[in-house]
Amino acid sequence: MSRDPARAATQFFGGRMCLDFANTMDWRTSDAPQELIADYAALLSWSAARRTLAARTVAKLQAQAALGADAAAAVMDEARALRADIWKAAEALCRGDLVHLAPLNRMLETAPAQPRLVREGAGYVHDLRGAVLEEVLWPVLWSLTALLSSDDAGRLGCCQGQGCGWFFVDESPNRTRVWCSSEICGNRERAKRAYAKRRSAASP
Repeated sequence: MSRDPARAATQFFGGRMCLDFANTMDWRTSDAPQELIADYAALLSWSAARRTLAARTVAKLQAQAALGADAAAAVMDEARALRADIWKAAEALCRGDLVHLAPLNRMLETAPAQPRLVREGAGYVHDLRGAVLEEVLWPVLWSLTALLSSDDAGRLGCCQGQGCGWFFVDESPNRTRVWCSSEICGNRERAKRAYAKRRSAASP
């Protein structure tokens, strides 16, 4: 992840939508984590960047949120709860433990069935109409269920960069991936180790 919050909010290293959503807390395991989706507007911006919703859906939800600040704040509470549940599920999978499904199943009971897909630019998104503010969370939830019910659940990793804590699906041939990004956290950690080695060699 980047040290620039605006840049970090558009870095998608998880490999799956739900993991990129989990990674919207920068420096998650550090002493000073940084929130990347501070409000509903930021959540919609993230959704547009990650292409979880059609542009017309984002526009409708933006208009709705502008008319109901309290309702948007309530959805943000749900978003953070969902993100925390994804963290717990991902951490359990990384340890080889069972995932606590009760909170996820409660959300699935209130979410609708997945709608049809529509073309959006070069990809495809769910055909959501922008009718309720909670729609922004549904694609994340559906992505999580797809992850948990696939072989990908056994390939989860967590970045070993100090303080990072971002999750990813390890699709390397030998399952040896250790960084969210080799170019960012990997380079940072390699530079730190090289510096520590030079200091140790220079010490009397």
